[in-house]
Amino acid sequence: MNFKETRFKIVLNNHCPLYQAGDEFKITGRTISLMGKSACLTLISDMTTALTPFQEAALPAESPEQALNIKCSGDKTGCPGAIRLQSLVEASSEAPGKKSPPLPENIQELNHFSIFKTLKDDQVAEIVSFFKTQAFKAGQIILRKGDRGEKLFIILSGSVEVIGDYGTSIAVLGKGEIFGEMSLLTGSPVSTKVRAIEDIKAMVISASHFRMILNQYSPLQMYFARLLVQRLAKSNIERSKQVSSGMAGNLSEITTTELLQALNMSQKTGALTLSLPKGEARISLREGDIIHAEFRDRTGEEAFFEIIKEKRGKFQFKPVLATQEITAPKIGEFMYLMMEAMNRIDDAADAEE
Repeated sequence: MNFKETRFKIVLNNHCPLYQAGDEFKITGRTISLMGKSACLTLISDMTTALTPFQEAALPAESPEQALNIKCSGDKTGCPGAIRLQSLVEASSEAPGKKSPPLPENIQELNHFSIFKTLKDDQVAEIVSFFKTQAFKAGQIILRKGDRGEKLFIILSGSVEVIGDYGTSIAVLGKGEIFGEMSLLTGSPVSTKVRAIEDIKAMVISASHFRMILNQYSPLQMYFARLLVQRLAKSNIERSKQVSSGMAGNLSEITTTELLQALNMSQKTGALTLSLPKGEARISLREGDIIHAEFRDRTGEEAFFEIIKEKRGKFQFKPVLATQEITAPKIGEFMYLMMEAMNRIDDAADAEE
């Protein structure tokens, strides 16, 4: 591992007023990148001194446990704290002899990407240093539904298709657009499949580095907050189109809550029937409002709340209502019913604990 360019992580913090355990720094030659944090002259001096013998050397590749440790000498300078850093030795996922495509050198070009528009050139350069590049062939599956979210992708060239439930195409993404962020932001498994339409090249960042830069740059936090809202809304609209046409499916693919939100957003009229482990259930809607619910020996609100608790089963939506339901009043305001159902589920979970 060549110390001309490497990363260090704080593994011990003893009352340091500037940094926290887990913070990472990038070293390029004698330049230290602090990811937007304040510069500590003591730290910079200590690291420069410690790294000098290694500038032209490399740690043995077979001994990553020998990664260099540095202890800040703050106690000698009047600083009340000290930290210990350890070099991060990353295993390469590339095949032997195969090099990743180079990262873009023109920061001005990256400034046109929506994710970087609100950042300064030096900030973009620092963030990009935590990315690697990866190439994918046309037709290659990049993400699969159910995968653990471990990376964020920014497309440099080419395009990908986002594929939802039932093989429905949700979106086509091209240069400058990102994917993989939903699972990183929500902590949930990947919810859609992403396939390369043509040969693509993408910038890729790991989940740990993504969270680090997100914590350091508030403009990125705002960007991803807006993006999350937009994509959740679009996903619900696509789902509403799927179920409103009379489709059936399994609750392992989409929850009852998500189904009802999609139907409410698109103001659909019809009956949602569910085959659940405890029996058959039915929820009727008129223009997105819930007008009837029945499950086992219950009807109305109580039946609705019991249905929402069920996590397994099959569903079918048909855009037709029974004659007596056409003029029936709604059993409650949609948002009240959903929030009350969630509160009851939380209360039940707390009681179990």
